Amino acid sequence: MTSRILPLVAAAALAWSGLAHAQPAAPPAPSPGAQPACPAAAYLTLESGRLVAVDWVDYRPGAVHTLAVVNQSRVVDATIDLRPDQSAARSAVLLSIAGEAEPKGPPRQPTVRDLGTGGVYWSDFVTSSLAQAIARARALGQPTARIPALSLFSAARGEALVERLDATDWIVSYHNKRYLALTDAAGCLVSATLPEYGVTIERRFDFPRSAYPPWLRYGAPPDHAYSAQEVAIRAPQGHVLAGTLTLPPSNGKRVAAVVLITGLSPSERNGGDPPWMPLRDLADALTRAGVAVLRVDDRGMGRSTGDHKPSTTEDEAADVRTEIAWLRARRGIDPDRIALAGYSEGGLIGPMIAAADRRIAGVVTLAGPGVPGPELAREQITEMVMRDPYVAAADKAKEIARQLADPLTPREASFLALDPLAYAAQVRCPALIIQGGADITVPLRSAERLAAAMRAGGNRDVTVRIVPGVSHSLLPDPNGLPSGWAYLPAFVTAPQILDELAAWTRAHLATAPLPRGRATSKG
Repeated sequence: MTSRILPLVAAAALAWSGLAHAQPAAPPAPSPGAQPACPAAAYLTLESGRLVAVDWVDYRPGAVHTLAVVNQSRVVDATIDLRPDQSAARSAVLLSIAGEAEPKGPPRQPTVRDLGTGGVYWSDFVTSSLAQAIARARALGQPTARIPALSLFSAARGEALVERLDATDWIVSYHNKRYLALTDAAGCLVSATLPEYGVTIERRFDFPRSAYPPWLRYGAPPDHAYSAQEVAIRAPQGHVLAGTLTLPPSNGKRVAAVVLITGLSPSERNGGDPPWMPLRDLADALTRAGVAVLRVDDRGMGRSTGDHKPSTTEDEAADVRTEIAWLRARRGIDPDRIALAGYSEGGLIGPMIAAADRRIAGVVTLAGPGVPGPELAREQITEMVMRDPYVAAADKAKEIARQLADPLTPREASFLALDPLAYAAQVRCPALIIQGGADITVPLRSAERLAAAMRAGGNRDVTVRIVPGVSHSLLPDPNGLPSGWAYLPAFVTAPQILDELAAWTRAHLATAPLPRGRATSKG
C-alpha cells in the first residue's frame, strides 16, 4: 500500500534527483543577429508580501543569463542561447546550494542541452522563463499562442499558453498556474501575479545580490537574529539523534522551547532539501517569536544514526521523549515551558506525548490526522486517485482498490492502528490546530474533530485555524495534488501559517519576540 501520509518533501527531492550541480560556466555562443531585448533587472518573487526568491536577469546578444536564488538556498545559474525569433536554442545550467562549499575535485561542468526549435525554456524557479514565453508570443504575433516549454533540468516538455489581452497585459498558463503578467511598451516583463497562490513578481533595477544573502541550511539566519547550534542527543536505544537547536537572545534568562516533530516519511531536520525546507521555516518563525527550537534528523537519516526502516510511530514518539528530556536538562531552557509542534504524523505524536506528560506546555498540530487510520487511508487514496488526470475514469475504482491492497510498512501499520481522537481527548495543555484548506491528504474535518475531542476532555484553550489555498505541503497550493508539488511557484511555508504560529507562541510561551528580519524586498 502506498504511504498514507504521502512523502511530499521526499517527492520534491526525487524531482531534483539526477539534476546537475556545477560551477558557473561560460555562456553558449550567441545566435547570429540576435539583440538584447530588455534591460538587466532583478525579479523578486514574494509570497503574501514576503520575499522568497530573486532572479537576476541579464540579456546579451543572442542569449540571456539568469541567476536565481530561491529561499536563500537553491541557486540556478543558467545561460540560454536565443534565436532571433525568441525561441530557445540551447541551455547551460548549473545548480548549487547557496553558501555551501563545492566538493573537492575538478570543477563540475554545466549541463548543456539542445532545446530543439520553436519552444521556450521553463522553470518555476526562474522568472526569466515567464518573460521569455511572452517574448516568444510577441514574435509569433498571435493573440493566443501555444508554445512548447522545455525544462531546464531534464528532458521533460510541457506547453505554455500565452494570451495577449492588450498592448501590455498577458495571461501565461502552465502546469495549472495562471500568471497575470504586465509588460512595458517594449514587451519587457514588469510584474506578474498568481492570485491563487498569493504570489507576486516585481521587477527592480537596483536590487543588489547582497540584499538577499545565502543562508546555510542548518545555520543561523544571515541577519543573526538568533544563534544555531549543532547538537547530538544519545537515545536510550543506542542511536544518536543529530539536529539543530536555535536559540533567541536570552539576557541570561531561561527561555521556552519547542520540539518539532517530522511526518511519516523518512525526514531530515529541515523536512526537505533546498529550496523546500518547511521545518526550517517553522523553526525560524518560532525562534523569532522568542523561543528555542529543536529539530532533529529522524533516526537513520541525515547525521542521525540508527535505522528508520523498521521504526514505528511509537519509536518516533520515544525519540521525541528523549529530545524533551534532553531539553529539560539543558541550562538556559525552562523545563516547564516546552511545547511540541508536529507535522502530519507528528500531529498525532504530539498529542500522544502530551496526553501522558502533563508538563508539556503546549501542542501544535500542523495537518495532523483527526480520523481513524483506516478511514484516513481510504479517503486519502480515493481523493488522490479521483483527481489524478492520468488515471482513466473507468479505471479509478480498480486503482483505489489496488492501492488499498498494497502491503504496509511497519511505520504505516503502526500509524494506521492508532486513534488520534483518543489521545486528543487527554490533552490538557493549550493547543493550536492548523490545517490547509486545500489539504487532500488529511481530511479537512480532522481539525475540528481534534478540537472537539480536546474540548470534550476539558481543555479550554484550543485554537483552530484553517488556512485557505494551502495544501498538505504547508505551501500555497490550491490544487493540493502531490504529483504537482514540484511545480509549485511557492517555495516557503505559507506566511499565514508562520504568522499564526508566531502569534500563538508569543501569547502562550514567549515574552520577548525578535524582529521578523527576513530579507527585504525594497530596492
